[in-house]
Amino acid sequence: MRTPKFINKKNIFIFYIIAIFLIRLFLSTGTSVWAWSYNQYDDGMMIKDATSLLTNNWLGAFNQYTLAKGITFPLYLALINKIGISFIFANVFMCFLASLTFIMVMRKVIPSKISLGIIYTVLMFNPLASASWTFQRVYRDSLYSYLVIILFSLIIAIYLNRNAPVFKLFLYSIGAGLFLSATWLAREDSPWVLPFVAVALIITVYFILFFKQYKQKIIRILAITIVPLFLIISILVVSTINYEHYGVFATNEFTGGYLPKLFKVLSSIEPDQWMPDVPIPKSTREKAYKVSPTFAKLEPILEKHPFVVNENGNASCSMLAWAVIDSVQWSGRIDGESSQAFYKQSYEEISAAISEGKFKTRGGFVSMFESPLDIRYLKPLANSFGQTLGMTIGMRNFENGTISTWNMPSFGSNAQVKQLENLTHSKAFVKNEKIPSRQNKLYITNDISKLYYNLNPLFFILGTLCYIYISLRFFFSIRKKKYIMRDQWIILTGLFLSYLLRLLLISYTDVCSIFMKYTMYLAPSYWLMLMAIFPSIFIAIRDINIRRSKKHNKINIK
Repeated sequence: MRTPKFINKKNIFIFYIIAIFLIRLFLSTGTSVWAWSYNQYDDGMMIKDATSLLTNNWLGAFNQYTLAKGITFPLYLALINKIGISFIFANVFMCFLASLTFIMVMRKVIPSKISLGIIYTVLMFNPLASASWTFQRVYRDSLYSYLVIILFSLIIAIYLNRNAPVFKLFLYSIGAGLFLSATWLAREDSPWVLPFVAVALIITVYFILFFKQYKQKIIRILAITIVPLFLIISILVVSTINYEHYGVFATNEFTGGYLPKLFKVLSSIEPDQWMPDVPIPKSTREKAYKVSPTFAKLEPILEKHPFVVNENGNASCSMLAWAVIDSVQWSGRIDGESSQAFYKQSYEEISAAISEGKFKTRGGFVSMFESPLDIRYLKPLANSFGQTLGMTIGMRNFENGTISTWNMPSFGSNAQVKQLENLTHSKAFVKNEKIPSRQNKLYITNDISKLYYNLNPLFFILGTLCYIYISLRFFFSIRKKKYIMRDQWIILTGLFLSYLLRLLLISYTDVCSIFMKYTMYLAPSYWLMLMAIFPSIFIAIRDINIRRSKKHNKINIK
């Protein structure tokens, strides 16, 4: 009996990809969303901004929170609401898009459809893709990992397709530029992706310079410049819109304008007593009040703010940031221009006092959410890094448990929860509502997560050994100018280093600011770890098989 023509490896692969997506979608049906709807610093802010976008009112009337966070997630919420799809479906689709993009890009270095299918399945069902805090919660971390994965995949595609037709290179560059912009405007700490992006593009340009045709060099390099150009344009566009609406030329006030500058000069004043997570203690603020008449106007309000009072005047980095913007608003500066004018005048007055030598100063400023660099962080940083490393390798949360998902009540009034449902086209439970006890599909999802919890440490060890094998093969081949598995090594090294960089940055914030060992903050690290170890395994196995086959053929010839 002849096999029908449509039954071939390509069509079977496509069917498998779709089938896994549908299974993942099926397991997600009946899953509710949740949010801290009343939390104006986080979830509530995202919901408010998305609602304003839907009414063509940009981010709504200005208050101290309007420009506190990025625009990407509110735009995402508004878009899926306009399309009419549920938040749950949109997140599953983004998981599908990220996983599919990665394996399609990696075809050039992993030609086996079976291997690609396994990697795709591992990514689609990884616990972070269905965890309550990164899947059900209506907050930016439910989207952020997918933006990072697609961005990294497209950057890899640019590198691997440097010799491809120019049109293809242009398409990848446009896509990478779009997702670099979306990633950058999603979280304030997004500059951590720049080392991977910048180094990959520089290496790509380096190889393009070896092209013989001068015209081809120029065109391909121009194509690649679309990536940073797209980011610059997107920053300028968002900043311009914010300036038109609020008089603030910045994507958000925590990374642009004079608020970060004010925090920089305040934290540069040497404190009377070093406190790990308090860059601007009460004693420092008292010194600043004496030299800055403008900043002193904030004293009666700021020193009575709950975030400050609750910590005996020594609020941590992030809490102090919120306390300051609250106090500025409560002091009567209710628009963007007057707020920026206050930050600017305070900054200039304190800077002048520092220039005059009125204070002992220190360096090491990182951002307004972290304390300045200090050698005393080294030991706690090493401990925190080890904990985050263990969390991601073990595919677990900080409490040493499996990452799971459950239907849970949302936080907020009935009206706020109803607004959440209308915005997301998804079911959300109110606090006292009875949640169905039978959640069989969620039990299946959580059982799958337990498999990762039990097996991933073994795969991590195997993947690391395979990466070492690939590295040795590449380095030993350099002497013979063969450069075996050069592309594979460059890609895997970039993924591994980005994984470790994210862990390092989260660990630093954890020891010098606020507790950060949450799966939602570490989420991109879990993904990058899987994207590094499983391709390493299949690339190494393929190379070993090829070497065995060549050796076997030589023996047969003899």
